[in-house]
Amino acid sequence: MNPARIFELTLRLLLGGLLAYAGIVKVADIEQFFRDVHAFNLTRWDVSMILAVFLPWLEIVTGFALIARTFYRGAVALSGVMTVVFIGAIASAWWRGIDLTCGCFGRAVNQTDFPRHLALNGAMLAAVVWLAWLERRRA
Repeated sequence: MNPARIFELTLRLLLGGLLAYAGIVKVADIEQFFRDVHAFNLTRWDVSMILAVFLPWLEIVTGFALIARTFYRGAVALSGVMTVVFIGAIASAWWRGIDLTCGCFGRAVNQTDFPRHLALNGAMLAAVVWLAWLERRRA
């Protein structure tokens, strides 16, 4: 296996694993994740509830699709869209001075470290862009 394929596989496993893990942790405590989503003050409580129920499963399915390379283009696209939304929500909360727990990885992180979360999401977005570029080049 050449180094480019190994790098691509590593990116897929890391990004897919991170998304799947984040979704699984949220499903384990869906009520807390609802409170975390609602704390961003971006949606009404009913929309926050829908997001809290739907988003973790979307992360899980997308993560496993990346790992298994199933519905791959869609998984890469969804990863990109979700990551951009995550960056926007976190940046918005930081800019507005909201002190919150982002809920990204369940109760593992009690207080949001905004620069660290933005850096992680930036790295995720870079991985998505790289995977999309490789897939486009392959087509």
